Amino acid sequence: MVRSDVVIFVSAGMISPKKRDHPLARRQLYLNYGALSLATVLQIGGHETVLVHGEHQAPAVVLEDLRAAGRFPSCYPLMLSIPSFYALPWAQRFCRLAKTADPECKIVVGGRWVVGPDMAWFRTMLPEADQLAPGLSEPYIQDLLTGSPILERTAVPTPSFTLNHTLVSGYLNYQPSIEASRGCGMGCLFCEERDIPVEKLGDPSTVARSMALVREQYGGGEIHPYFQSSMFLPTTRWAARLADEVRKSNMRVTWRTETRVDVMVPDTLAALAEAGLRVIDLGLETASPTQIMAMNKTPMPDRYLRKAEDLLEACRKYGVMAKVNVLLYAGETETTIRETEAWLDSNASSIAGVSVGPVIAYGPPKTADILIEDWARRGARPVEHDSAVRTGITKMHLSDEFDAATAEVASLELSRRYMDSDSYFALKSFSYYPRDYHRVDFDADVLASDPAALPFRLAACGEAPAPGPTKIQQA
Repeated sequence: MVRSDVVIFVSAGMISPKKRDHPLARRQLYLNYGALSLATVLQIGGHETVLVHGEHQAPAVVLEDLRAAGRFPSCYPLMLSIPSFYALPWAQRFCRLAKTADPECKIVVGGRWVVGPDMAWFRTMLPEADQLAPGLSEPYIQDLLTGSPILERTAVPTPSFTLNHTLVSGYLNYQPSIEASRGCGMGCLFCEERDIPVEKLGDPSTVARSMALVREQYGGGEIHPYFQSSMFLPTTRWAARLADEVRKSNMRVTWRTETRVDVMVPDTLAALAEAGLRVIDLGLETASPTQIMAMNKTPMPDRYLRKAEDLLEACRKYGVMAKVNVLLYAGETETTIRETEAWLDSNASSIAGVSVGPVIAYGPPKTADILIEDWARRGARPVEHDSAVRTGITKMHLSDEFDAATAEVASLELSRRYMDSDSYFALKSFSYYPRDYHRVDFDADVLASDPAALPFRLAACGEAPAPGPTKIQQA
């Protein structure tokens, strides 16, 4: 059997979208920047590497494409990254196919949120895996090519190099990523990084150089990088320095990031807008004081919501589109969701869109049960009691008043209240749709989708707008 000398990284895809299955959901692309970081390390070290995303392609198609390109089989292990529990069924099929095609293929499997929580459980789910990498693997990736090093789930600092997006198969379709920092440590009960301290941001000049290098990788074309950070937490001075660096280099690159609603002050946002920030994902989660404290977000809900209002007003003032994330939580009731709705209504003119969904316990019983037990004390219960051990995904009835079906209806209604097709397209096309995906393509996919599954308004001709209309700030 002829083997290539290419190190193959595969980012596991999904059999179907994780929320609702319709053509628009299948268009979305998520760059696996963690796997790309590892591929970049090996490329810098002199190896030929490639990163292939499974997306919503059949595992057999991805494997056949690798074989047709002369990359599979390889003399090196096959590196499989599983970015979420929703990708696990795809990974299972892919591994079985790879082992059938090449029984000698060694498969190294990573994905710290999926592999790390309980490796014994994970081995039962993916017995074809020869080596498991439970954490961040930049320090070990070279050794994984030739051996079986002892790996740990420890914190690893943000790499100092710029991700090489040209290693991604079909990279021109993807919006690029710049990893800004790792960790969060704010203690929210539902968050995987609640106990991992946030890392200090790198020097603004280094970030600006990365932006310039990424633009070169894309041939100078229009890009909208995502500054990857669980909680982007720059100081006003840092943001001002980044704006200065961007001005000096005459870069016109607009970008996106995410943060909590209570950690960034308006002056910082103003400087970031000067540096090119155009879309920000804000983790509000809820505006109900009861639910804010239940999530362990803060013991001072009033202060939390005042800071959120100040930040949203700054977004409106400085032309930054604010996409607000809302999480329907354990113990949710008609009263708590109306509290959130009323608060969103009062700030609707500063909101570009809202993403809403019910809380889910991710992970095997070893980790999921801790959350489920806390949520049970608030009146929630699993939809299926064995789903953690079977899939690593436990959907919840949030309360006696809010079962899973009611929560799904409420999620869609709340999203549509603040988001129409224009705002949805503006937000998704900035970061997640293919770079050559245009409004005419979007409109065709909308027509092919079930309107009942779409999280935005489709207003009929002459229909008045829904309460709490969205007001998009133009870039």
